[in-house]
Amino acid sequence: MEVQKGGNIFVRALKNPRVMSVLSVGTMLAFGVLYVGQVNNAATKGYAVRALQERNVELRHESARLDMQIAKLRSLDSVKARESFLGLKKIEHATFVQTGSDVVAVR
Repeated sequence: MEVQKGGNIFVRALKNPRVMSVLSVGTMLAFGVLYVGQVNNAATKGYAVRALQERNVELRHESARLDMQIAKLRSLDSVKARESFLGLKKIEHATFVQTGSDVVAVR
């Protein structure tokens, strides 16, 4: 078998301008597709983060509204307005127990 002039077939192919052009265009297309994929992935994650931030703000407003409603329902006027519904009765005579000292625990 006779060795062809120019050596290896791959070396000769890489010296061909058409092959180099096709490889260059293919490489650029591959990097372009990878770039678009990464940008799409980042945009998708950014959208998800923004949606979660908006949900967080909504939940904070809802929590503040519920805290205000709890405070309103715990108020004395609210309890007085609902005393029959809650089954509460007015105290006629209250007796308070006083302890001898303010100490609750002794070591």
